[in-house]
Amino acid sequence: MSGDLSEAVTTFAHREGLTAGAWVRRLLLDRVAMQSPDDARSGRPIRRPEEDRSAIAAAIRELARVSTALSVRDEASAKQALNEARSLLIPLVVRRPAP
Repeated sequence: MSGDLSEAVTTFAHREGLTAGAWVRRLLLDRVAMQSPDDARSGRPIRRPEEDRSAIAAAIRELARVSTALSVRDEASAKQALNEARSLLIPLVVRRPAP
């Protein structure tokens, strides 16, 4: 495999959260319409809906606010930001809409 092709495969694989080998196995299994537990052991990437990705991004921003608030010893703001992060993340885990 040429260096350019290897680099392209790696780029596409990483975009989907896979190693290059796992990405190629998945591609080959799809292409030959075959199922093989041994070959699919790396699994397919989990596709999160856009609203889940947005909630996760918002929670990460809230956690950054927690860190900032703690660095200046603002416990009330830290607690508020932590509660907001929890309210964003917990529904993703239990699969309920956010309040």
